[in-house]
Amino acid sequence: MTDISPLEPPPSPRAPRDSLARALAIVALVAVAGAAWLAWDTRQGATEMQSSAGDKLAELGAAVTQSRAALQQAQASLKDAQARIAELEARVADTQEQRVAIEEMYRDLSRSADDRVLSEVEQMLVLASQQLQLAGNVRGALAALQAADQRLARADKLAATPLRRAIAQDMDRLKAVPQPDTVGIAVKLDGLIAQSDALPMVVSDTMPVRVASRARYADESTAFSRAARDFWEEMKGLVRIRDLEAPDVPLLSPSQTYFLRENLKLRLLSARVALLARDEASFREDLKVSQGWITKYFDARAKPTAAALATLKQIQESPVTIAVPDINASLAAVRTARAAREKR
Repeated sequence: MTDISPLEPPPSPRAPRDSLARALAIVALVAVAGAAWLAWDTRQGATEMQSSAGDKLAELGAAVTQSRAALQQAQASLKDAQARIAELEARVADTQEQRVAIEEMYRDLSRSADDRVLSEVEQMLVLASQQLQLAGNVRGALAALQAADQRLARADKLAATPLRRAIAQDMDRLKAVPQPDTVGIAVKLDGLIAQSDALPMVVSDTMPVRVASRARYADESTAFSRAARDFWEEMKGLVRIRDLEAPDVPLLSPSQTYFLRENLKLRLLSARVALLARDEASFREDLKVSQGWITKYFDARAKPTAAALATLKQIQESPVTIAVPDINASLAAVRTARAAREKR
């Protein structure tokens, strides 16, 4: 037991309590300082992220401008090509009309009625053969053959039974050829191009609307509580949690989503151009790539996406180019008939 001098004052019982209070105050001050430093560091990081995002958005904006310019240039080239094709077709038609007119004048001056009939029929058959070989126009060739057969039917005095039999056989062969629905396929591709902006993505490319919490906590008694609530809501907004069924679902930013839709439009437009040019290889490749993109990046369970995939599958199953038969039998028959009359 410690001896206590009568000259010293007795120890105060409140001294340990004051020391403990000072220690607790220091710990609280350190904790507040640490929280303030953490908040300042978080805000600095957010500022740096915003600056970096601004730079990337500027770069993406320039890329979007270039993509739009390329799209406009491609559309202008397509229109120019279509105008040139129309001009060439008009020139070909004028040339054919002039040739027909000259030959008609020659026949009227130098040949008999039967010779004129055979010459007209031969000209029709030559025109039908050109339609088949140059443009693959089965309907135009069939119309020319039908006109030639009707012209022979009106020539009662002309013995043209072998010729009409050959023309009938060629018409049967042309009728058996499947007709590709080029116009219908082009209309479906135009519809897919128009619908590409409305196809839903596998992961939504729009930020969810965050419900404001200030109104819910407007009745807080202290300003510190309201500030803490606002800080907590801001921190929760930095993180987005999504439930994805497939582990390999691609996550795209809004700018990447825009470029994906624009590239899909360009692919479908390229398929349309290949369809008009009867380039089946390019047509099939563009459709295959478009179908792969839609299956990978868009929600296949949504009705618009399912309808687009069904339309693409139907287009892929449609024939684009066909093996066009010739009408050499009819041409040989009419030339044989003309040669026989010239010998007479």
